[in-house]
Amino acid sequence: MDTKVLEQSSRDGSGLVYGITAIVIWGSFPLYFKQTELFGFASVFGHRAFWAMPFMLLIVLLMRSWRGVALVLRNRRLLLPIITTSLIIAFQQALYIWGIFSGRIVEISMGFYLVPTFSILLGCLFFHERISKAQWAAVGLSVGGVAVLIIFLGENPWLGITLGFTFPVYSAIRKRVQVEPAVGLFLETVPLFLIGLWFIIQFPLPNDQSLFSLSGLLLPFSAVVTILPILLYVMASRRMPLSLLGTLFYLAPTGSFLTGVAVYNEAFSLIHVIAFLLIWSGLGIYLWAGRAKQ
Repeated sequence: MDTKVLEQSSRDGSGLVYGITAIVIWGSFPLYFKQTELFGFASVFGHRAFWAMPFMLLIVLLMRSWRGVALVLRNRRLLLPIITTSLIIAFQQALYIWGIFSGRIVEISMGFYLVPTFSILLGCLFFHERISKAQWAAVGLSVGGVAVLIIFLGENPWLGITLGFTFPVYSAIRKRVQVEPAVGLFLETVPLFLIGLWFIIQFPLPNDQSLFSLSGLLLPFSAVVTILPILLYVMASRRMPLSLLGTLFYLAPTGSFLTGVAVYNEAFSLIHVIAFLLIWSGLGIYLWAGRAKQ
């Protein structure tokens, strides 16, 4: 067999391992953060934001990426978008953790499924991308699913919609900024570090709780748990087709969805079934349309 074929096969294999590992970690987020609920939202969010920077600092040191960091710090055109995406991440994290603690895991998973819909609309409005009939059908079905929840259950799924919208906005901004992934992620954690420090000072742990306990260690490690899959996903994207990786990504919200229904007994009525079938159908058409273009 050709050595190039062997090398490509090896790269695809390692990429698949990285990608699946990232997805398994993402899918387990609700289980992980539910174990930290006793500390309260403010403390969990604060420690999650605070410990992200030391972890990414270690990554940057190991990768010897200081030149890239210095380059961004000297360039306002690169630095300002990074600060913006950092604030978006802080907002996302706050909503995500609050949603888990509030018993809205199913709605959070819905938000991830809506990411393609918002990506299509943002691409049309801000990047003047052409939308095919299949993509319009995907958007229509997803919007219909949300409408079913609002009309027949009187629910206001603002949390899922907001999370689903902020991810494409984050991606659109980062798409414009040519920065090495690890460098960009490290710089995004710097404002998070300051935000987290403020939360930790303002909302200290109760006297009967400690970071050095078994449950307390979950707080600093929450930063590792949330950043590690991002790095693994980036590594996977360089080793396997993006079409396959993008399809695998939706296993993560599926894991969260099943966790919310099966483990934490969140409400899932016939109306929810209809709404999610519409959203999943839209997602299926979106993925099919993406493959058809290749």
